[in-house]
Amino acid sequence: MLNPESPTSASCLDPNPQNLCFPPRKGDYIYFETPAYQPGESPKVSLARAADASMLAYARFVQQRMVLADLQGILADAGYPNVQPIGDCFVDGVNTGRGYFAFNDSHALLAFRGTEADDDNDKLTDAEIDRTPEAGALVHFGFKRYLDLVWQQVRQSIASYRANHPNQNICITGHSLGAALATLAFTRLDDPASSLITFGCPRVGNSAYCRLIEAAARTRACYRAVDNLDIVTHLPPDYFNFYAHPNVAICWLDSDHTLQYNPPKLPSDTDAIALLPSGFLTTHWMEGLPDPLPRPLADHSPVRYAQYLGQST
Repeated sequence: MLNPESPTSASCLDPNPQNLCFPPRKGDYIYFETPAYQPGESPKVSLARAADASMLAYARFVQQRMVLADLQGILADAGYPNVQPIGDCFVDGVNTGRGYFAFNDSHALLAFRGTEADDDNDKLTDAEIDRTPEAGALVHFGFKRYLDLVWQQVRQSIASYRANHPNQNICITGHSLGAALATLAFTRLDDPASSLITFGCPRVGNSAYCRLIEAAARTRACYRAVDNLDIVTHLPPDYFNFYAHPNVAICWLDSDHTLQYNPPKLPSDTDAIALLPSGFLTTHWMEGLPDPLPRPLADHSPVRYAQYLGQST
């Protein structure tokens, strides 16, 4: 959560492009103040831990990239002494999925990185919205391509962990693009001891794909966290029913940042898109961002998810 001893930490919640695009500066945020993982723990604790894990997957202090020792140090302090980066996490301009696998003897985190505003490859991947086959369904071409490029590494990390930890929970998580990759990894792995927690997740596949997630959610924890009007959760728009969200547990932060479980109604695509500048989604995605940001963009900030969900525990 925000570091109360830092004089600049409160500014991390300001509705500006920096807070939308990058995690807090070093010293402004304290990761993993949640208790150590316990089977059967409160969903609020799981959500707060996963939100931190998802933001940490960016491996940055604002625009400054972490080095491996930074990532390892934060995770070791949180009780995860074993860390395996996924993809090239510490360099610019990578054209693959990225993230990390961190674990101990009781629990593991598989966290994927979201879109980086200064990586054109990420933005092009987001825009590759043609659908492609996956598990007997149809999914977003760009998201699948990004996961395919690191899939062997992901699979090997999970298999190695499972060799000695056959029943421990693996929380699969991510923010934004990272949430989409986490969703695909969750269905691909089909691991009965895994859980899925996403933050600001776009639509990943069609209704047939959503049914795969819904089937898994009958026996595993699956939470989709949405911060108020977060625009990314409304993309790609469902105007033609090409994409859908699965019917799983919804954890919604309302306009007052209060956590609600499975609210009777969420804001519609039209509600969120109407508050954006005209033509923004087709001409200015993550470029020329207004300052201050309109609410649907500000609500996508990874630190807002982490802070407000942390406050709810």
